[in-house]
Amino acid sequence: MIVLAEPDPSDMVQAITKAINILPQIDPQTMHLRMKKLYSWHDVARRTETVYDRALRCSSQPLLERLSRYLTCGAWAGKLFCLVMLIDCMLWQFLQLWQPDRDVEVVPDATLTSFRPEEMSWDSETLR
Repeated sequence: MIVLAEPDPSDMVQAITKAINILPQIDPQTMHLRMKKLYSWHDVARRTETVYDRALRCSSQPLLERLSRYLTCGAWAGKLFCLVMLIDCMLWQFLQLWQPDRDVEVVPDATLTSFRPEEMSWDSETLR
């Protein structure tokens, strides 16, 4: 599936040449079936939910504290991150003026008491 190379220009050229040479021998359908076995959408959903749960548990830090942390990310990257963060905050403030939180309907939490994973198992043929 991949050709590895050392971080050296001549080794990378050899690896790319090797990859180009073996490319015509690769059957796309076989490669798709191999890749399909590597991923489970249930696993991806579980890991995504874990990331969101961790993000929700993080405490909100003041803007100035976050900006000072972003500035430590490098000479150019830190300044770029701060600029993006400031633009994002201004956009958020504009959106708050345009449609305040109090005007947004809160959706109740869903409870899946009768969820059966076998009902949700899809494959690529089901989606076609």
